[in-house]
Amino acid sequence: MKKKLRMNPIMKKEMMVGSRSIKMSFAIMGINGFLALIVLLVMGSNSVMGGMTGYDYSSLSFLFPVLGCVECGLLSLIIPIITSGSISGERERQTLDIMLTTPVSPFSIALGKLGSAMMVVMMYMVTSIPVMAIAFVLGGMSWWALLGLFAMLLYLGIYVGSVGVFCSSVVKKSVMATILTIVIGIGIIIATFVILYILIAMKAYEASVTKATTVAVGATPMIMLLNPYSPFVDFLIRSMTSHSLYDVIADMGTVSPVYEVIYRGWIPVSVVLNLLISLGFLKLAAMNIAVTRNKKRK
Repeated sequence: MKKKLRMNPIMKKEMMVGSRSIKMSFAIMGINGFLALIVLLVMGSNSVMGGMTGYDYSSLSFLFPVLGCVECGLLSLIIPIITSGSISGERERQTLDIMLTTPVSPFSIALGKLGSAMMVVMMYMVTSIPVMAIAFVLGGMSWWALLGLFAMLLYLGIYVGSVGVFCSSVVKKSVMATILTIVIGIGIIIATFVILYILIAMKAYEASVTKATTVAVGATPMIMLLNPYSPFVDFLIRSMTSHSLYDVIADMGTVSPVYEVIYRGWIPVSVVLNLLISLGFLKLAAMNIAVTRNKKRK
């Protein structure tokens, strides 16, 4: 007898409860309506600029990065709202005690909460295909770019969602957990940019003192590998142009062959690194859930 594939019980429960809610339908309608509005505005502005010369369909390829960035921004705001109430919401509804009495491990609880949020994200992405397809059918973009965009959005969803689950396990109120998730996300983005700017400034000052003709950036830009949105930016650059983040880094100064390999493979290196960080957030969330379970047993 073949073993049946067993779904995480927490994930299954969350999906059953969420599918019965009308809020998801309204959220899907709102996201796709907003994306459709952007498409209409871009197409309308292109028609006005074209005037009597005719409509330039090739310019619709720029809908791809515009819609991609908008959908990325929307999901970055929606995912904290979904995941930040995963544990704290159970505590507010006074159902956490019941969940902790089940034989499900703390890590499975955290993973199930994240998995249910990712199913919602995938539903948002799938329903947005008709709107996103305009940039491909009329703009001449490759369908592989659409698959790559969805892969990037799913990766970002896992990262932001893991932070949300962690914050939900630490903070008792869902609203505070949402705020903390957004603050941590913005803090990581700002911190990586500030550290990069300081390090580059120090390299430039050192080059000016030694009167060097070139600046050796070395491993300095690697701090941006910790920025979860840097692979997304690199993906958009590669999709729309023949360049990548490596070309941007090369413009800063000379790069050694060893670091060049990492910079050219920026997307997989950064994605793997940030997914490991996401796993760390889930482990911390599981530890907090385990502490809560032990307190309840005492």
